[in-house]
Amino acid sequence: MFLKKIQQLNKTLLFRLTILYAGIFAVSSLLIMSVFYYRIHSVTMSTMDRELLEDAEDYARLLEEGGIESLKEKIAEESSAEDPGEEFIRVLTPGGVVVASTDTSDWGPLETGSALVRVGSGTASHVFDILTIPGQDFSARMISFTLEPALVLQRGETFEQAEDYLQIFRNWFLVLLIPVTALASLAGWFMAKRAILDMEEVTRTAREISAGSFHRRVRGKDRFSEIENLGDTFNSMLDRIEALLRSMREVNDNIAHDLRSPISRIRGAAEMCLVSGNDYKTMAASTIEECDRLIEMINTMLEITEIQSGITELEFREIDAAQIILDACELFRPLAESKKIILTEDIPGRIPFHGDRKKFQRVVSNLMDNAIKYTPHGGTVTVSAATDENTIGIAFEDTGPGISEADLPHIFERFYRCDRSRTNDGVGLGLSLARAFTEAMKGRISVTVNKGSGCRFVVTFPRELAQSGK
Repeated sequence: MFLKKIQQLNKTLLFRLTILYAGIFAVSSLLIMSVFYYRIHSVTMSTMDRELLEDAEDYARLLEEGGIESLKEKIAEESSAEDPGEEFIRVLTPGGVVVASTDTSDWGPLETGSALVRVGSGTASHVFDILTIPGQDFSARMISFTLEPALVLQRGETFEQAEDYLQIFRNWFLVLLIPVTALASLAGWFMAKRAILDMEEVTRTAREISAGSFHRRVRGKDRFSEIENLGDTFNSMLDRIEALLRSMREVNDNIAHDLRSPISRIRGAAEMCLVSGNDYKTMAASTIEECDRLIEMINTMLEITEIQSGITELEFREIDAAQIILDACELFRPLAESKKIILTEDIPGRIPFHGDRKKFQRVVSNLMDNAIKYTPHGGTVTVSAATDENTIGIAFEDTGPGISEADLPHIFERFYRCDRSRTNDGVGLGLSLARAFTEAMKGRISVTVNKGSGCRFVVTFPRELAQSGK
């Protein structure tokens, strides 16, 4: 059980962030310690080298002023005053013959080495070396210095004091590293916990929403900017989901109503036929008509879904948009005349257009049918087209009752009808289909309400995509 809890803890973001923070701090502390240690060591070496060089220069001046005997006396004084295990000094010839020296028994055999050769030959005025002392854990620093062409001074000093100081530094650092790392882990845990708490609230909100509380939202104030951005994005997603759910409920209600009406009429016709013994041909004709309405509605819904999802591939080719609009006007003219509606068109001689012919015809016919349907007897419907440097535009203007401000944002939604009583024919898919086909051909559709009465629908396409030539 305990191992299982440890494994579960290891999988949590809180645990991993805490370990990450502690690890980063520990590694950073080690790097800083290494830099400080290297710096202290470098300063110690530089200071020792400077002191050794200054001492060697003092001996050189003494030799110059008092001669070799004064130099020997000075070395003898040094031998009695200093600890022979900590430092030594000797004078010898370039060939290695010792002229004067302090006690060097603790230092083991001191080889002349290449330094003496370089100094004695005049290649260098002085050379520094590192010496290893037998039986000791520390080393020493030695300078070989040219006193005169026939004499070389060698002076050595141990690193014992420097090593002790560096060891104290290392020990204190290791002692302090453990509690400071623990403190850093605690601070890391607190910071990680603070971030995790915000994420847990998002998770908790998501669970409540999945349980049906679609009104819940994530608080986004007084938090880390990343959490605020996550909360804002999450809330925007929730607003969109809630709007979609509301739209789906409305669509379902509309579908239920539009499916129920023809089915009820079919059933009523069948009952009347059975009760009254009427001709079955009349019932069959009525049934076929209602079934056609249902099939049309289902096919339109499928077309909208397929074009919006990208399943349907458009057949782009060069067509004459002006001729298609004129053909649509002639097709709908009898319907307009039956309602005593004046149908006028203002179309240029030719509008080259690179698009899907069938989809473009459906857009034009749906907008034309919509304009005539909602224009009262004696009204006017005007269809016009124009082009400029950037766009091609087609406008459908009527003198109908117009659209209210409440209905205007929703008229392109599926099954949405401004006529809530549903006395007019249609199921509210014509404008949705027109917009879907228009957007599939890289165009856009908009509507404005005239000040007096009526509406103006405008379909536009970018010229560089629509035009294939004049």
